[in-house]
Amino acid sequence: MMKHLFSFLIIASLLLFGCRSKTQSNFQPELSEQAEESYSLPEEYAEEVIVTGKVLNRDFYPNEKDLTLIIPFFRKMENQYCAPIQKDGSFSFRFPIFAKIREISIRNYAEHLYVHPGDSVYVEIDFKDMFHPKVTGDAEKLNQEILAFTENAYYYIQNYSIGSNLNNNDFETELKREYNLRLERRQEYIQKYKPSEEVEFLTEELLKQDYYYALLLYASHIQDETGKELERYHALLPEINGLYHKGILSARLFDIAESVENYILFGMALKNRKYPKIEDMMSLIGENTLNQYLYTKMMANCLTANDTLALAKRHAQFDSIVKMPHLRAQITQIYNRTKSYLENPQSVSDNLLYGVFHENASQKTSMSFMEPIYEMLEKDRGKVIYFDFWVKWCPPCLTEMEPLKQLRSKYSTKDLVIYSICGSEPKEEWEECLDKYSLRNRGIECIYANDFFGKENYQKICNQWNVHDMPYYILINRKGQIIDFGSSARPSNPNLRSRIEEAVKNIK
Repeated sequence: MMKHLFSFLIIASLLLFGCRSKTQSNFQPELSEQAEESYSLPEEYAEEVIVTGKVLNRDFYPNEKDLTLIIPFFRKMENQYCAPIQKDGSFSFRFPIFAKIREISIRNYAEHLYVHPGDSVYVEIDFKDMFHPKVTGDAEKLNQEILAFTENAYYYIQNYSIGSNLNNNDFETELKREYNLRLERRQEYIQKYKPSEEVEFLTEELLKQDYYYALLLYASHIQDETGKELERYHALLPEINGLYHKGILSARLFDIAESVENYILFGMALKNRKYPKIEDMMSLIGENTLNQYLYTKMMANCLTANDTLALAKRHAQFDSIVKMPHLRAQITQIYNRTKSYLENPQSVSDNLLYGVFHENASQKTSMSFMEPIYEMLEKDRGKVIYFDFWVKWCPPCLTEMEPLKQLRSKYSTKDLVIYSICGSEPKEEWEECLDKYSLRNRGIECIYANDFFGKENYQKICNQWNVHDMPYYILINRKGQIIDFGSSARPSNPNLRSRIEEAVKNIK
């Protein structure tokens, strides 16, 4: 089993260039010199939703100063809107949804809300009774019925907890049994609450989505364990594709699309022992809607890796494949946000370094845990600074060690400072890597994170900089601005080399 797992990790590292990477695309298109084009949001379903409300008993959690509303998308790419809780407890959000009906959530307080374009919804949140928000307004009946389903033991858990060590038949038998139990609970709910046809349909779809998601997770796990492609569940793809034609957009649909991607991607890699092209995957899937999600995911990965040229190169293909308004709208928003950052990194840099939000740039967040970072910035003022966050158990991290040394040899330490920051435990693992990859006395500042920052402060720094996937990189120019970040800003990436070259030449 360990042999298969090790082989799988090597393949995964070649494909993903990151351990659970959120930024590196599985399908990274070649860069293009073609001029970038502007993109406008699709008009269909663009009418804004207004969510207002009030927090009761604020003194129960006096440190809660704001609320976060989430519009689901792919993992770690969700739209998040932050709104302050006013002195009187009120709050408000405005946003488009680009769908006929869409699931949203207010983090920690209202996890399953559904809205239509143009809805005006009022949500009352009681900090003494956080699990029972009251919803009124345009979608009042819809949300009251959904809340009755999600809060009263009819839909209390989304994910199945069936052991993945079972064989195919045993797993499917147990999953079907659990699924039937959930259907029975749903029927009890219908008999008791007599919900609308819309909610009857919605609750049925939610259970279906969770069922297929569990199957896909299991299939990916078995491929991981055995090191062999598992074609058993290919026949389910038409049924899964049918989930996307119901007019109701839930968060789970994005989870399912990502699971299809992982299942197909790793299966093809294991079978053919080579990197699959996106066109090959789309041809195998053969279902138009799933392919729209797959292609959108590729473009979103590129954009969140601070690459806008990939979309410029493939915009005609994107337009011909991706027709669904919510997918096009999200890509447009990410594109505009990424392009704005690349053209003017100051606001994003201020937020990452100092907790400053552009909406209120006069206020800085107190972050004493960042003091070691500030001391580095002061010590290296006027130089280009490159942070490399890594751990020993991440193959892509170790793959970048040689390119990192090559990068170091290309520039003077008077121009470029490189910090190699290791978060592995125990410390001996870090020291072993220093020797194995000859990192000592290379002009690279090698840091053991827990000693240098302190374990608790290091975790806080990682949270502030979103260093949750390895490897992760931060590039700071001579002005002290973060001009690139993420898993794709790796030493071997020609884009990174170009950005460093530009930053080094830009003398203050």
